[in-house]
Amino acid sequence: MFLKRIELQGFKSFADKTVIQFDHDITGIVGPNGCGKSNINDAIRWVLGEQSIKSLRSGSSMSDIIFSGSKYRKPVNLAKVSLVFDNTQHIFDSDFDEIEITRQLERANNEASYFINKTPCRLKDINDLVMDTGLGRDSLSIITQGNISAFADAKPEDRRSLFEEAAGVAKYKKRKQVSLRKLEKTKDNLDRVQDIMDEIEHQLVPLKRQADKAQKYLSYRDSLSKIEINVLVHEIGSYHEQLQELKTQIDMKRSDLISYDTQLTNLDTEIEAARKQMYQLDATIHTLQGEYTQAMNQSVQLEKRKIELDEKRKYALSQADQEERKHQLEQILAEARYEYEDRKSRLEAMQTQYDLLLKKQEQTRQDLYRCTSQREQANRMYQQLDNRQQIVSNMLAQPYQHQAGVRAIVAAKSSLSGIEGVISELLVAKDQMGQAIQAALGGTQYQIVTDNEVSARAAIGFLKRNRSGRATFLPMTVCRPRPLNQQQQFIATSCEGFIDFANGCVQCDPRYEMVRDSLLGHVIVMDTLEHANECAKRLNHRVKIVTLDGEIVHPGGSMTGGRGKNQSSPVTLKQEMTTITKKLTEAKANLDALIQKENKYKQADDDYTNSIVDLKVSIGKLENVYEVKKQKYASLKDEYGQLGDLEENATSGLEDELVIEMSKMHAHIDSLTEQMQAQRQRRYQIGQQVEEKENDVRKIRRLMNALQSEIHQLDVDQTKKQTQMDNDLMRLNTDYQMTYEYAKSQYEDLSMDIEQAKDEVVCLRQKIKSLGNVNLDAPQEYAELSERFTFMSKQKEDLENASQQILDAIAEMDQTVIEKFTDMFHKINNELDDVFKALFGGGHAKLTMVDPDDVLHTGIDIDVQPPGKMVKNIQTFSGGEKALIAISVLFSILRARTMPLCIFDEVEAALDQANVERFAKYLDRFRGQSQFIVVTHRPGTMEQCDTLYGVTMQKDGVSQLLKVELRDAVHIVEKEEEENGNLSINQR
Repeated sequence: MFLKRIELQGFKSFADKTVIQFDHDITGIVGPNGCGKSNINDAIRWVLGEQSIKSLRSGSSMSDIIFSGSKYRKPVNLAKVSLVFDNTQHIFDSDFDEIEITRQLERANNEASYFINKTPCRLKDINDLVMDTGLGRDSLSIITQGNISAFADAKPEDRRSLFEEAAGVAKYKKRKQVSLRKLEKTKDNLDRVQDIMDEIEHQLVPLKRQADKAQKYLSYRDSLSKIEINVLVHEIGSYHEQLQELKTQIDMKRSDLISYDTQLTNLDTEIEAARKQMYQLDATIHTLQGEYTQAMNQSVQLEKRKIELDEKRKYALSQADQEERKHQLEQILAEARYEYEDRKSRLEAMQTQYDLLLKKQEQTRQDLYRCTSQREQANRMYQQLDNRQQIVSNMLAQPYQHQAGVRAIVAAKSSLSGIEGVISELLVAKDQMGQAIQAALGGTQYQIVTDNEVSARAAIGFLKRNRSGRATFLPMTVCRPRPLNQQQQFIATSCEGFIDFANGCVQCDPRYEMVRDSLLGHVIVMDTLEHANECAKRLNHRVKIVTLDGEIVHPGGSMTGGRGKNQSSPVTLKQEMTTITKKLTEAKANLDALIQKENKYKQADDDYTNSIVDLKVSIGKLENVYEVKKQKYASLKDEYGQLGDLEENATSGLEDELVIEMSKMHAHIDSLTEQMQAQRQRRYQIGQQVEEKENDVRKIRRLMNALQSEIHQLDVDQTKKQTQMDNDLMRLNTDYQMTYEYAKSQYEDLSMDIEQAKDEVVCLRQKIKSLGNVNLDAPQEYAELSERFTFMSKQKEDLENASQQILDAIAEMDQTVIEKFTDMFHKINNELDDVFKALFGGGHAKLTMVDPDDVLHTGIDIDVQPPGKMVKNIQTFSGGEKALIAISVLFSILRARTMPLCIFDEVEAALDQANVERFAKYLDRFRGQSQFIVVTHRPGTMEQCDTLYGVTMQKDGVSQLLKVELRDAVHIVEKEEEENGNLSINQR
């Protein structure tokens, strides 16, 4: 089925959501009068774009289609209807296989919404979608009883629209109407263009003469200016280039000097620290040397004692008895064992210390890595701040880069009288008030303050003569304080978040207090936008309020805020420079601290490396001693073991603790030796570093002295060149009221010497005087007017071409309409006679054009002759006959052009029963070709329907549906008849 279902909710009497499913070719909608069955037809036409309240039978307003309630039901606030179509045959010009068209209306705002496949759209989109598909709200596919009765009685010209819809030329007619409107508009534009061209042509002739005269004047003046300012421009340009070169050299050399000075400071600091370390190391080495000498003396004494002990033992072994010899041998073995174990424990302790140093070095290197990362990050932050400081410094040096007029006045300030300065220079924002004052001043921050109005006019004349841009001037003589009244001041000061009035947030010379109070005395400064809004409400939105972040609440209630990429201005640049300088100092201190910390970690790493190397050497030495003691002990043990049951006494059993003292002394001497070696190595390394750094210092000082001499000479040269250039600029501004930029734009090389140039100046001045009054705007006015005349001529040509194109398009569309309409007319006419005979049981019928020569506008007449009648005027037929004639024409159109969907709303109401049956049987011929929805209460029509929807209305005033399949109904009736027949037999 083409129309798969209808979904209604809140539309007229369908208060509850109702879904009507269409599964067969012919579906009947039946029900008693007033039940709401015709509302289904109205719902379909409403969704398809019907805008006529009268046609929808909805009262005086479109909102009347929304269910308005009843005695038992409350009204609803929304009417919504959806039509779901099967588009697999692409009857609609869409790629979707299913199209859902929805329209809804809300009672609250009486606004309709349209949707195609649940996507919001316009009514025009729905009209374009259904155009020429036979589903338009006024198409022949939706026929009511009123359409049928009006068709026969209609004039031939009114009857034509039905055949146009059948021919599918609606879109061409619509395009033609659009084209005709365009054509009318184009003709109006042509008339206006012609009037303008006539007026312009009348002005061109006298303006041409004025333009020629002005051109001569300009030519003389330009020649005069070029000759007079040529030499000055040449000299100023030369000075400027030399100054730029000198400035570049000075900046580079000063940058190098600063770099050298920084290096020198760092080197001095490092040398001083290194020397302190050397002094400390010398003291430590001296102390260790003393301890080492003392230890060596003690070691010599112990060695003497050991020699004496060895001699005694040697004598005892040769002269003593067996018991004594055994005792001496046990002492020798015990001493050997002690020495072996002592070296072993010392070696293990040194190895443990070695492992510990490795771990500490690893931890130090990790700390060094973290510190290096922090230092690199701090360095990046420092560089960013330094770059921003350079940018802000450049912007402060050229604060009016984008204000050409202001820049020109500031540059020529010395040659102009009465120029006080720019507002942004005269009024300096206090701390943290930069954004607020910038917002309060707005564009006025670039205004130039003058002594009086005469000075302002002179400055404006200077800008005009030099074509140096525009600027706004504020004469001090017109400035008046603009404070708020006492009530407004009281309200403002009592508001939460009040900071001050804007004139109290700036500093200025007492001379400019009147200017300050005039510009800022009526502006309030608040801390936040929320507090500013609240204050504005209390002041009835009559006062300008700004916040610390630069947001503005304007009088009237509008607000300005946000954040751009670059909101810097002369008002905020100084404050930003102060903030950046402070941050830069902090960043430099942080960077220096991290560098110092990193150096400490590096030094610690180097110390650990040296200690590890020294300890490894000591371990190697001790390992050799350990092996000797080990072999000695093993050898003695084997040798004395042959003598019998010798016992190894414990260390505490040694009769003489000389071996213990000697072992401790050897360990102490080794420790002192290692410490002295490490300290001497460290002292040597630091000494080497100090020597290298002192060489670097001497080298840097020589370079700095040379740079300072060069900079001094360059400064002298720069001062001379600057003085010469300033003199030439002053002369250019004073004598010729020109800026250097404008003069340079007029510069050309002279083809004569200076004396010839002076004679040429006198001659040119005489020529200029002889011209008299000159309108300098005439050339531009003539060029603009001539350009406008040319543009209008082109416009006229384009409009004429457009008119011809529209006429050609209309002619092409008319030809298409004629062909399609004529073809469909003949097709319908060929079908009409057969349909008429089938419905009337005989007779004949045909269609005729009222004016065959004018197919575009001709009306359509119907010539019918029912069986047995000779009637020449269709108006003499009865109502039923007129309805049957109209139905005949309708069926003829359906046979000539297949319609995907037809909706009949009681079209057979005026027919008698016999004609109703003919109508219904003929309707059955279209099965499989078109889908029919028939609203009826005639039994003959109901019999041909596959499905019947019964519409009922209970006492609550809401329409409800009951679906009945016709074959199921017939089966139920036959079953009831069969049961009734069996009952009768049983009763008998």
